[in-house]
Amino acid sequence: MSKSLLVLANGHDRVGTLKADDRGYMSFEYAPEWLAQPTSYPVSQSIPLHPGQFDHTAIEPFFDGLLPDKKDVRRQIGELFNVAPTDEFGILEHIGRDCAGALMLLHPDQQTTSDAPQPHLMPITQDDLANRIAELPQRPLFIDEDEVVLSLAGVNDKAAVYIDPDSGDISLPIGGYPSTHIIKIDIERLPDSTRTEHFCMKLARTIGLDAAHTKIRIYNDRPVLFVTRFDRSYAKASDGVHVTRLHQEDFCQATGINPDLKYEKQGGPDLAAMFAMTQKAATVPARDIPKLLGFVIFNFLIGNPDAHAKNYSLTYRQNPKSVQTAISPLYDVNNGAAFRDCFKTQRPRLAQSIGGEFDPTKLDWSHWDTQARAIGSSPAALRKQVKTIAGKLQDAIKPLREELRNSDADSPRLDIIVDDVSRRCDDWLTQRG
Repeated sequence: MSKSLLVLANGHDRVGTLKADDRGYMSFEYAPEWLAQPTSYPVSQSIPLHPGQFDHTAIEPFFDGLLPDKKDVRRQIGELFNVAPTDEFGILEHIGRDCAGALMLLHPDQQTTSDAPQPHLMPITQDDLANRIAELPQRPLFIDEDEVVLSLAGVNDKAAVYIDPDSGDISLPIGGYPSTHIIKIDIERLPDSTRTEHFCMKLARTIGLDAAHTKIRIYNDRPVLFVTRFDRSYAKASDGVHVTRLHQEDFCQATGINPDLKYEKQGGPDLAAMFAMTQKAATVPARDIPKLLGFVIFNFLIGNPDAHAKNYSLTYRQNPKSVQTAISPLYDVNNGAAFRDCFKTQRPRLAQSIGGEFDPTKLDWSHWDTQARAIGSSPAALRKQVKTIAGKLQDAIKPLREELRNSDADSPRLDIIVDDVSRRCDDWLTQRG
């Protein structure tokens, strides 16, 4: 017997129906009213807007990509709701009311039944929040059987909250109420990864890149990273601030690649595939292709070994007369060298090759030239952009380090990042081709 979930945009516009048969295979079909809407957008570039049923091979990369990456987290969620950790539909059935992007997934009767959970906010004290943060490894996403139900991809222990833009008060989003901030704690076995991520993100914004806003707060002596969600828009009105979801998908979802294969060496999208998708999907490719290239160069120069296709994404902004599709702000950036003491050995690697080379220590200008041609760019223009970003990093990194010294965001690992990034920028500013 098949089961179904309504797929809604912003909690009210019916996008389509997600189904699962008795074997667990999922399928999806757009609602006729969504297809007829002039400002509709696709659930994914890999699930284009047209009538008829999409089978599990077409849709699983997108819907599986809405769920946490960590198998342990899926297992914990499955145990809470008595669902197999491999049952993507069963997990979405319970936690799909607040996903990345604009979509909500809920039972058909939850739209009409009066006792269905109504979206609202539940104020939370600082002590209660601190306790929930401490329990994140055992209680992922703050998930509660009766209250908090949301889904976030990624490998960090994380959750989502609502922060009032006027008062700064923190609440838990209940019943699918849109959250405004993602919170992260340190990655297991990588102490201060929240602080190093904050440093890298702040550095990106300092040199003019469009990056997600972050802040470090301390709870029970634990640093917690607050990330302002860029898949939300905020508008002030007479009755308060209205939060609207913006649709979003990462490049694994957009290219139809399962999230388990996010690294290029595993079969994930390479840079050429991402740039081809940007050329196809972006409303203004001439703006977004240089923007994406800036992100790629920054991730390389910052020494980020985990810049895979799930860490770049597209955002869809629905306007009264059109839909604007653009590269999302930069997110999930960190430096690998800062954690050398956490591993017996640390092999230099890139999540996506540059000109076919995965070892960053072996790159030269010929690899960048090859990459430029593969994405339809000028080798000379790409070389100039590498040097421009390297120069900006050199100018900004040490002053930013001093700005954060003795603050809640301070860590000795920031000095390692400064040395590592400065050396790499020096190399590329002086390297001749």
